[in-house]
Amino acid sequence: MNLIKKFNKLEKYTKYSIYTIFIFSMIILSLASIYHVSGDGCWHIPVGKFIASNIRFPLFEPLGRDEPFWSPPLYHIFVAVVYYVFNAFNNNIANSAVKFVSPAFGILSIIFSFLVIRKLVNSKIAFYSVLFLAFIPIFIDYSVISYTESTLSFFVILSVYYLINDKPVLSGIAAGLSVLAKYNGVFILPVLVYILHKKYGNKKLFYKNAFAVVAISLLIASPWLIRNFILLGNPIWPFLNLIFSGIEAKSYSSLDFSRMVHYNLVLFAYFGFFGIPDGNYSLLSFFDIHYFNLLLPIWLIGTLIFVMPLFIGFKTKKETGYLIVWVLSYLILFFLYVVNVGWAVSRMMLPAFPAIAILWAFGFEKLQSKNFSKLVNVVFILVVIGFVFTEFAKMGLAADAWEFYSRDFDWVKTNTKSDAIFVANGQCIPYNIERTALYANDESLGKAGFIWVNQNFALDKRSIFEEQLLKDVQAKNYNVIYSNKKTGTIIYSTKQ
Repeated sequence: MNLIKKFNKLEKYTKYSIYTIFIFSMIILSLASIYHVSGDGCWHIPVGKFIASNIRFPLFEPLGRDEPFWSPPLYHIFVAVVYYVFNAFNNNIANSAVKFVSPAFGILSIIFSFLVIRKLVNSKIAFYSVLFLAFIPIFIDYSVISYTESTLSFFVILSVYYLINDKPVLSGIAAGLSVLAKYNGVFILPVLVYILHKKYGNKKLFYKNAFAVVAISLLIASPWLIRNFILLGNPIWPFLNLIFSGIEAKSYSSLDFSRMVHYNLVLFAYFGFFGIPDGNYSLLSFFDIHYFNLLLPIWLIGTLIFVMPLFIGFKTKKETGYLIVWVLSYLILFFLYVVNVGWAVSRMMLPAFPAIAILWAFGFEKLQSKNFSKLVNVVFILVVIGFVFTEFAKMGLAADAWEFYSRDFDWVKTNTKSDAIFVANGQCIPYNIERTALYANDESLGKAGFIWVNQNFALDKRSIFEEQLLKDVQAKNYNVIYSNKKTGTIIYSTKQ
């Protein structure tokens, strides 16, 4: 009863925000229940399970990537704890439970975004910002899928929350934990220093608190950075490996500045923000969708309507210095990734989304003052419904695509020992068969007992063998112990 009384006493925009956060929570929890782990999640989850089983971090163990484990481990630790607890009941329950780590941090991220924005501006702008975060597809996506982004975003937002509430030590701890979730967390430090400077100017208190925030955050992150420097020769391996001369990295090892002047820079970012995985618009043709030619332009119009308040918000006369620094800090990171990795990096902007949400909210507030505000709200609701429906359709289609291969995965788990070693490329085959898998080469063919081959496996194209290697496998006359003509999967036994 006390909670109900407290809720009833809240002003209306705080109530609206609570309703919206509840709806957001129900959406992402429902999506997580149908989500099938894919992409980088096929690496992150096995790492967490390895930590739970071995009570140590992996290094060169084959867990889905042909590279050492380098990623800051905070998300994986949370996965390990959840897996360890629920595995006491059942392995299937544990595998399902770990999928809810990202949703938990997604919900916490939007709650603390509201608290931060209400403190920085007011409850009305906080509510409008929550609307933006709750329904823009990229925020929904990374609050569901088993990536590190929601954990990173939460601790970034938490660091701002503590700082604006005059708790610089806790802010530094949260910022350090964000770096332990992903290297990208370090880019919140300029924002924190700027906020302190605006508050204290050049007074001694500014230097004292700024030093505390930066020093504590780096101290928190330093054990992992030192570990990577000792074991891999580079504290932030595999990034900037040319400078640190760490062990050879197959990824993140080149720079291509021409990407900065290509139209894909904008297209990949825009489509990524609105729910196309990594912004890769070629994926639009992956599924055979009825009425696609009609639905696509409707969806595009919906995205333009949704983003319109952001352009209006840029013209606000309100104090936006901290927002500009926040967005610019992660925009610099975004451009570094584009040059180093490619265009499919829209998620690098996620820690800056609370700042973007405030700018969007300023624009949405202006639209509410117009005579056509009711029409604006009706159109906005329709667009949001469309986005949510699209998210469920997307997750459902992806889950069905993985289900198509379930017979193949189940055969492996039923007919091979748990310690069997496979040759299987990519991240997601090892995850789904729950077996140790080595990348295909002449050396691994001599170590493995089984070889997984599927040259039509579009869900993880890295799993497809190079033509010459496939010929080498076929020339050895290994025994075919499983074949599925429907899926194209063939499993060889290397034992004669």
